[in-house]
Amino acid sequence: MRKRLIGLFLTLSIVFTLASPLSFATTTPSVLKAPTISISSDGMIVTALPAKWSASVKSVISWFINGKSVSGKAPSLHLPSKFTGGTIKYIENVKTPAGKTISAISNTLQISPISLRGDVQINFSDQSNSTLSASLPIVLSGNPLITYQWFRGPFEIPGATSSTYSITSADEKTDVSLEVTYSAKGSASIKKDSPPLTIAAKPRNYSLIWSDEFNAATGSPVDPNIWVPQNGDGVAFDNKGWGNREREWYVDSQSSIDSTGALVTTATRTGANAYNCYYKAPCEWISSKFVTKGKVGFKYGRIEARIKGPVGNGSWAAFWMLGANIDTRPWPGSGEIDVTELLGRTPKTVYGTLHGPLSGGGGRGGTIDLSGGFADGYHTYAVDWLPDQITWYVDGTAYATINKTDNDWVFDHEFYLIINLAMGGIFGGDVDPNLTTATQSVDYVRVFSINGIGEVIKH
Repeated sequence: MRKRLIGLFLTLSIVFTLASPLSFATTTPSVLKAPTISISSDGMIVTALPAKWSASVKSVISWFINGKSVSGKAPSLHLPSKFTGGTIKYIENVKTPAGKTISAISNTLQISPISLRGDVQINFSDQSNSTLSASLPIVLSGNPLITYQWFRGPFEIPGATSSTYSITSADEKTDVSLEVTYSAKGSASIKKDSPPLTIAAKPRNYSLIWSDEFNAATGSPVDPNIWVPQNGDGVAFDNKGWGNREREWYVDSQSSIDSTGALVTTATRTGANAYNCYYKAPCEWISSKFVTKGKVGFKYGRIEARIKGPVGNGSWAAFWMLGANIDTRPWPGSGEIDVTELLGRTPKTVYGTLHGPLSGGGGRGGTIDLSGGFADGYHTYAVDWLPDQITWYVDGTAYATINKTDNDWVFDHEFYLIINLAMGGIFGGDVDPNLTTATQSVDYVRVFSINGIGEVIKH
């Protein structure tokens, strides 16, 4: 977080009193903290920052430029241009009760050869209000090096160090400003800050670019041109328990499209013991999992599904995405976007999470509680996935946003969709021993572009 120096501009006629006019201490005062000099943002005024003494004292100062005393004992001093390149310091003198003078000497400051006229201003340089550019002060003297740093609120924007700045989704509804630094060898730098500019939120226009409405005949399987079953307990994928110590064996026959046009997945104990699971025993549950990997991929846009969640402790329904490069860059380096996770042990809570190389298992995201719970009927779950921001929604209400801020952001390439109903596991929790079935229903999956941003990749 940066701090802005506010110069104290006083005239030379002001009497310089560094402490309240109390009586002198009876003991000889000593310097606890040496005096220092600060310089104004334009490099033209220096201000004395007095010493800290061991007792209440009155003191007077004497300014010295290039080692020679100059007139004026005020706490601030204007620097005439003829002194640029020279040095300045001051001596603070205190009289003791015995009449002895004690002196404290400030640091020596190089007088900047740089002088400026005007201020930094920022404004949009294009009709779409997407790029900010700077109007800079006039350099009156010196040949300074000019550097730039853009800020969002009080925080530096990583990598934003040029004279122009392209607005991102994260900037909307925030204040953006620019700090310009003028520096020259052997002298103090001069910093100039622009007034902040509030960035308005852009309207988001959505256009449907892909969907699966699950409108096939009753009992038919999912569309094989879109969905691929991932059967088993993960061992065949070198990911036993699917990386989460889940208790189910996936079988695509546990899902079908019902008469209402919804993909219904039923997890059940019945028939599970026909399979042997990674935990060296007959499987406890069977369920289904489908992915679009190798069939259809997506990059950016609104990813949305209308889902009715399961009931019962230990059930774990999910609509999510993995990076299509997972075979060459294993999780979490590939990235994971959980559009929604619905846990039977927390029947009102909706989870939306990102997992990247830094956040890993813990992830980043948020939650929201539904008053009637996620199993009371269908709810619409979505993410707005943009190049620099992901926002989660339930029934049109945004409840969490993660912005691109560091190397955890690996959400800039193709991802594929996943629908599954797991049982148990690290996140799902222990399964209720009295639970025999759990059901997840998916009415549709839709993908929209956002202001033209969004891509469908068909393989």
